[in-house]
This record gives sequence, structure tokens and C-alpha cells, in this order.
Amino acid sequence: MNDLETELRQVAFSEPPLGFDPDDVATKAAKRHRNRRATIATVGVTLALAGAAVVAMTPLTRTPAATQEPPTYLPAEVIVKQPPREQSWLEKLNTEHLLRELPVLLGGARKIVVDGFLDVGGVLRPDEMSATVAFVDHEGKGHSFTLAAMGPVTVAKNLGPLYQACQHATGRCDKVPQPDGSTVVIEEGGAVHYRVDATAVEMTETGEGGPALDDQHLIALVTERGFRTS
Repeated sequence: MNDLETELRQVAFSEPPLGFDPDDVATKAAKRHRNRRATIATVGVTLALAGAAVVAMTPLTRTPAATQEPPTYLPAEVIVKQPPREQSWLEKLNTEHLLRELPVLLGGARKIVVDGFLDVGGVLRPDEMSATVAFVDHEGKGHSFTLAAMGPVTVAKNLGPLYQACQHATGRCDKVPQPDGSTVVIEEGGAVHYRVDATAVEMTETGEGGPALDDQHLIALVTERGFRTS
């Protein structure tokens, strides 16, 4: 067996010609591999530069200050004080309407405290009721105002006719016509809405924290049709 193995090891197997140089093939393959990596790297760099160019050329979109969305705040905490006596159905109706409108009109308030509507006219002005509102704005400033709903008797005896408004004003007094033919009179510290049915709604600031509402919100408050006197 050993002789057979020795003889087999000594046999020279003749291989057919390959037709190519293996070393040359290996060299060319390595070169192609290097060229392919270089091409991929070049493409990657080109794409990166193209992306950078797109970003650089895209203008920044900035919302103009005039069209920016108003800031949003958490809903205000609303506290309704217990009235000293039972409210009438009309007082309750006006109080409920006030509570619905205040969170909208005072959108930046942190806390709102409401004394509900109560009749304050007495015998001489039986168609007047008033509510008191205090609130803390988003800057921490406190404000307060009274809101009065007045019927024709109170308007005639207490306010007087519209044409007399602003006659004796020593500060600001502007008459702002409304689409329905009524008029809002804005003075320092409040406003009155003279309705076309001879009733009125008056807002009077009572606090010292500065203006409680700007003109837009002030007009929106006093022109609310939900406040009734009868």
C-alpha cells in the first residue's frame, strides 16, 4: 500500500490550458473593485452637495407678525361666588350667558371670579341688574369691572339720551356705530352700548390694573345680545 501511495504522489497530472493568466485576472478584478468604490464615493459626494445646495437655496418661510396665530393659553379657572340671595330667572339667565362668554372674551386670563347678576335698580330703576367680574391676566395683573344690563327706565333716568353722550367728557369719548344701527360709546374706563330698543349694556372698570379689555373685546362684551333686562 505504501508503494502505491508513493507512486500516486509521483504521478504528474497534466492540466488543460486555462487560456488566461490568473495573476492578470486578479489584478484587473482588484482594479475594477477600486474603480467601483471610487465611483460610489463620487456619487455620494455629489448627492450630498446637491442636497446641501437645495437646502441652501430654499428660502426660510417666516410668518409675518401681522398674520401670526395668537398665543394659546390653558383654560382659565372660573369661580362663581354664591349670591347673597336667590337669583330670579332673569338674573340666572344673564349670569349663565356671562359665564359662557367670559372664557372667550378673556382668553388670556388665568383665573376669573364672577359675582352673578343681581337686581340693583330698586324702586326707581326696576329694570337694572349688575354683575361684577374680576380676573388675572396671563401676565399676572389683576383687573375688575362691573357689567350692567339696563332697561328703558334706567336708560332714561340714569344714562340720558345718546346725543348727550360725550358732551361733558374730559377724556376720551368715542361713538362707534354698529351694523344694526346701535352705537357703542367708549370712554376712559368703560363703554356703553345704546341698543336700538332703548335698552343698554354698560361696562365700567373698577380695578387699578390698567385697561381690562381692548376696544375690540370691549365692544364684543357690551354688544352681546344675550344680556336681557326683561
